[in-house]
Amino acid sequence: MVPSHFPAEPSAVWGYFHAINQIPRPSKKEEKIREFILAEAAKFKLRTDVDEVGNVIVYVPASSGYENHDAVIIQNHMDMVTDATPDRIINFVQDPIVTFKDGDWIKADRTTLGADNGIGCAAALALMNDPSIAHPPLELLFTVDEETGLVGAWGVQANKLSGKKMINLDTEEWGSLYIGCAGGIDYEFKKNVKMVPAKFTTSYKLTVGGFLGGHSGVDIHEQRGNAIKFLMDWLHSLPAGSFELSEWRGGKAHNIIPRDAFALVTLKDVAVASEAAKAVEGRWKSFMPQADQGFFTKIEKLDSPIAEVLEPADLKNLMGFMLAFPHGAHAYDLASNKELVALSNNQAISLLVRGQFYLQSSLRFFDRGECVALENQIVALAEGFGVHFEKNGEYPSWKPVRENKLLDLVAGKYESLFNKKAKITAIHAGLECGILRDKIGPIDAVSFGPTIMGAHSPQERLHIPSVGTFWTLLKEVLKAL
Repeated sequence: MVPSHFPAEPSAVWGYFHAINQIPRPSKKEEKIREFILAEAAKFKLRTDVDEVGNVIVYVPASSGYENHDAVIIQNHMDMVTDATPDRIINFVQDPIVTFKDGDWIKADRTTLGADNGIGCAAALALMNDPSIAHPPLELLFTVDEETGLVGAWGVQANKLSGKKMINLDTEEWGSLYIGCAGGIDYEFKKNVKMVPAKFTTSYKLTVGGFLGGHSGVDIHEQRGNAIKFLMDWLHSLPAGSFELSEWRGGKAHNIIPRDAFALVTLKDVAVASEAAKAVEGRWKSFMPQADQGFFTKIEKLDSPIAEVLEPADLKNLMGFMLAFPHGAHAYDLASNKELVALSNNQAISLLVRGQFYLQSSLRFFDRGECVALENQIVALAEGFGVHFEKNGEYPSWKPVRENKLLDLVAGKYESLFNKKAKITAIHAGLECGILRDKIGPIDAVSFGPTIMGAHSPQERLHIPSVGTFWTLLKEVLKAL
């Protein structure tokens, strides 16, 4: 049953969105949502296919009069980013997402909402069971494991899809039609460091938290705070010889700007660490965006003393590497009048635990060649500081193609329905369109969706009015195809 705080219309879309949010679906754990989609398809006696990696295709026959029209692919991903505030206890493998209404927005209780890409999945499912919707043959493609590197898209078997037009429903700004997206590369850095007995006897946990975080593609240009970067700044500001470091942890996923981080240390004088925190906070608040001024620092005394800490030379080496490591937007797209980030890097996850150091970073680019210099920079840093590195999970960009008949149709429908022109643009985030176009061959592709703010963070929210207009546009486009 749909909760009372959900809108009444479009009823099928909201109903499916609520049902999807009752199903745990973190990346690599899509079994339950896949079973749900297959069960819904079975209700309407629709043919389905599940490939080797777990992607699902639901084949929906054409409505009356459209039998001879070409098939259209409707594409979404099943998984969601799972993040929560530190005070919210949730098991994302077992627990549903708890939602509420706040004005014109649907939000989650201190967790990610899963509107990315749950609302697109809901719209695709709603197409299956409404005979009043006119449409050509549909191939509803639901992929797995998009959020950790577009893994499902790499496993799609092109011979199972006949459509040469694709509508992706995984973008988050209503009124924009996306015809391009960034490619990406994940790097991992590792190093074993020497641990020695601690000299100081008082041990503490230094915490920084409360940053907005957000999507490392969509929000990277807003210069939001990176908790790992702040923690390194704080540690670096402590006088030499005033602390010993045992451990640090920060970040949740390669595509989330880190919101929280902490370090376990011994301190010669806790007052010195407290004053340093205040100084770094003041400095950061002088340039941080107004919306991200709510971060905090905390110092807590540990009950048990820390026994082992980094050897001083290794501490200096790792701190130097982390401080020099790039984070943020690095170039802007000239064709978009510099409104769109063209190149960025997210210092995403870092751990230093029991003498083992780890860092994951996520590069995004439109032009692969423009990314080479930034790659060379981080590789040179790793080599200079003696850190082992590996490149993982590269995926291609989807370069904007404006000579696109599907784009012309969608843009025309948008203008006729809403009496204004859509914004035609690209997104500095990874969509599966680039990979799928490479696998299927030349196809026209467009991506659009309702407005989602704060994706990949506990501030994620879905704009209610935009869901209705999004659904209207989707139906009218399919009718015209």
